[in-house]
Formats: sequence, C-alpha cells, structure tokens
Amino acid sequence: MNRTLISCIGLLSALAIAQPAVADEAPSKPKRQRVAAPERAAPQRPAPQRAAPTQATNWSGGQVGGSNGVSSVNNNFVEPGAYICPPGSSFGSNCFETPFSFSGHPVSYTIGPFLGYRLQFGNIVVGIEGDASYKKGESSLSQSSSTSLVVSSGSAFSSSFLRTEQFSGSVKQGWDYSIRGRLGTLITPWSLLYLTGGVAFGEISGTFAYTGTLYNCFASSGCTSAVGTASTAVSWNDTRVGGTVGAGWETEIAPGWKARAEYRYTDFGSYTKTFNLSTSCSRCAAPSSGVSIDLKESFHTFRIGLGFDL
Repeated sequence: MNRTLISCIGLLSALAIAQPAVADEAPSKPKRQRVAAPERAAPQRPAPQRAAPTQATNWSGGQVGGSNGVSSVNNNFVEPGAYICPPGSSFGSNCFETPFSFSGHPVSYTIGPFLGYRLQFGNIVVGIEGDASYKKGESSLSQSSSTSLVVSSGSAFSSSFLRTEQFSGSVKQGWDYSIRGRLGTLITPWSLLYLTGGVAFGEISGTFAYTGTLYNCFASSGCTSAVGTASTAVSWNDTRVGGTVGAGWETEIAPGWKARAEYRYTDFGSYTKTFNLSTSCSRCAAPSSGVSIDLKESFHTFRIGLGFDL
C-alpha cells in the first residue's frame, strides 16, 4: 500500500513539473486561411460633360453711334468762259481766252453720327442706315496773265492791244449725308462683313472772280488807254445729290456695343455753274456774255466708329 501511495505521489509531482514547461513553448502558428479575392470593380465611365452653350449675338434691332476718320477729296474746277477781245478781232480766230483750271486732292478729318436698323436671318444681316459727316476739303488758285494781241485791218494797217486778266477760284466740300442699304454675312457670331450703298448728299461751295482789261497800245505812249473791261465776282453754296458705295467690318466688343471700320467712295458727278459777266467796252469786239464753270466733285473716306444697340 505504501508502494502504491508513493507511486501516486511521484506521478502527480511529474505532472506538476511538466505543466509550466508546456506553457513556456511558443504558440503554434494558426493555419493560413484562403481568403476569396475581391471582385474586380467594373471600370467607371466619366460622366458626360454638358456642352457649353454657344454664345449668340443678336444683330436685329436699332443702332445709334458715331464715327470719325479721314476723307480724301477730289476737286476739279475748269473755267473756259470769260474773255474780252479787241475791235476787229473774232473769238476763236485771232483772239483766244486764257485757260484757267485747277484740281486738288486735300485730305480732311471727318466726324459725324449714324442711325440705323437691321434684321438678322441666320448668318445674313440686312438693314438701312443714315449718317452725316463734317469735313473741310478745299482747293483754290489765283492767276494773273498778260496777252499781246495784234489785229490787222487790211494789208497796210494793224493795231496792237494788251489784255490783262486776273483769275481766282476756289471750291470746297463740307457736310455730306447718306441714306444707304446694308447687306452682310456673319463670319463668326460676333463679326459681320458687309457691303453698303445708296444715295448721298453733299454741301459744295465755291467762289470765282475775273477781271479782264483791254488796252490800246501806241508806239509813242505805250499801252495806256483802256478800251474795255469785263469782270465778275460770284460765290455759291449748293447741295449736290450723288451716290455712295463701300464695304466694312463690324464686331461686338461688349454686350450691346459694336465697333466698325468702313471704306466708302462718294461721287457727285460733273456739272456746270453759269454766271453773268459785267462788261464795259468803248472799243471791244467780243466780250463774253457770261461765265461757265465746270466742276467734278467726289471723295474717298475711311472711318472707324462705335455703335450701341437700341
């Protein structure tokens, strides 16, 4: 019995010693578990972007504005109708007039307002416009001449005369006005190329003065005896009607505001002014009865402007 008791005590003691050793051993690694791979997400498509609205410009409606620029003026002045001839002569045979003519191309600053109305049909813009512009394009000339005239009376006798003449003339283009149609096409929603044309009105003024004096010349005393005079001094201010054509470009620079650049040619045609000539002749054969002045007026203009939509 003692042997059995001793055996039990020994077994218990061995178990008590072995338990701490088991506890000190490193814990075993857990078995790796296979994890299911995550499902691959479907690629995301970018959300469609909304197209920016196309900016549009309204070209229909009224417009008021102003412009300024440069005008190159064409003035042509020819006076073929004043003369005085000595006795015994005939005009066009042995007595001739003295030519008096001039032309000029002065350049003038020009400025003025415009007013118009337009309608837009897709890319086509049509309209009507009126404008007024001030300029000052003036040309002038003064001229003096002396002409010796010999008139034969038969084979044995001739008379000598001296004719002196003074000319002065001027012509000026002032205000001009126009009423025009316009036809254009939009090259972008903001830019318009256009043609324009219509009727033009122009203020044209001028002056002319002439004095012709005829002297009888003698060998002893020279040319001292006046035998006739012819003279005139006139002025005029007319409104001429003509035509104007041109082209331009217009673009929007801010909502409701449009800038433009434009070229135009305006022609008032050829015409003649006639005036009376005062004569006083004790001995003269053929003084002219009047003065005829041939005029031809036109101008080119390049201008820039700014308009506001009404």
